[in-house]
Amino acid sequence: MEKMRRHKRWGSVMALFCCLCLFLAACGEGEPVEETTSKTERAVSVNNGTLNEDSIAVSVGKTTVPYKEYKAYYYFMESQYAGILTSDIWAYKGALDGGKTIQQEVVEDVLRLIIQVKVITKAAAVQGIKLAADEKEEADYNAKKFCEGLSDSVRQANSITQPLLTQIFEENKLAEKMYRVISGKVDVNVTAEQARAAKVLLIFLKTEGQDKAKVKQKAEELHQKAVSGEGSFYKLAKENTQDSQVETIIGQMDERKTLAGTVLAMKKYQTSGVIEEKDGYYIAYCLCPPGKKMNEEYRNQVVAERQVQGFQKAYKEWSEQYEVKVSKSLLAK
Repeated sequence: MEKMRRHKRWGSVMALFCCLCLFLAACGEGEPVEETTSKTERAVSVNNGTLNEDSIAVSVGKTTVPYKEYKAYYYFMESQYAGILTSDIWAYKGALDGGKTIQQEVVEDVLRLIIQVKVITKAAAVQGIKLAADEKEEADYNAKKFCEGLSDSVRQANSITQPLLTQIFEENKLAEKMYRVISGKVDVNVTAEQARAAKVLLIFLKTEGQDKAKVKQKAEELHQKAVSGEGSFYKLAKENTQDSQVETIIGQMDERKTLAGTVLAMKKYQTSGVIEEKDGYYIAYCLCPPGKKMNEEYRNQVVAERQVQGFQKAYKEWSEQYEVKVSKSLLAK
């Protein structure tokens, strides 16, 4: 029984967490969390120093966020790492941006999430978009079940109450609805020719700030290794590419026209020559040439990217309307 309760509880929070991660990606994960100014709605003052449950920790225009609400959001985020990270890892720093600890990174992510949800729900109010009765009922039910699955000690330690959870679940449900509304207005028309695509493994060597001749020479050396059959192309790419990923889909609408043209003409398991683009040199290995299934996957990818970009544009316009203030006590953690 306890295992079943825990499963239902984590099902609810994971659904919420996935929604929150969507906003981090769609709104701009790297946006600052410090105080910002605007010509429109000024922010309410926040509390600094020691914070109690009702202290104002964040304000987005006239909308305030008490410290207890921040703590609940932090609990959602921290819980994702339970059993994965040890307690001492939170103080680790060095490889992270600006030498921040992992805990500081999590705090800033939580603050971004809160700010984004508040901005989006304020925009929803302006546009008259509300939760339908069934949507509200679902959010309230999930909040109740989640709350019931927490022990008294956890609720007390994290200032969690059912009314607070209900508010958080409803606001995130509304923010999710706003995403669907805005992304639903995006042009999703992609012609059959535009949808042609292939799945490939890529080796990429950038030329920016580098000796172009030397980079090309290295690319040609890697190409010789690739076609000679010395090990797998994936291993060669993984060890040498300067991109964040090895496997990707390249389609007709890719801005790298030479790369796209070459890839779309390749056969399965074929290795390309060295391909020159503005940003560097590429070597491609075709995993799946253009076809009905591949083209549909690419079309969906293009549509999803357009929807995210459309929402990012709308969110930027909304966020510029509100001044944001964050308690220095949170940023100092």
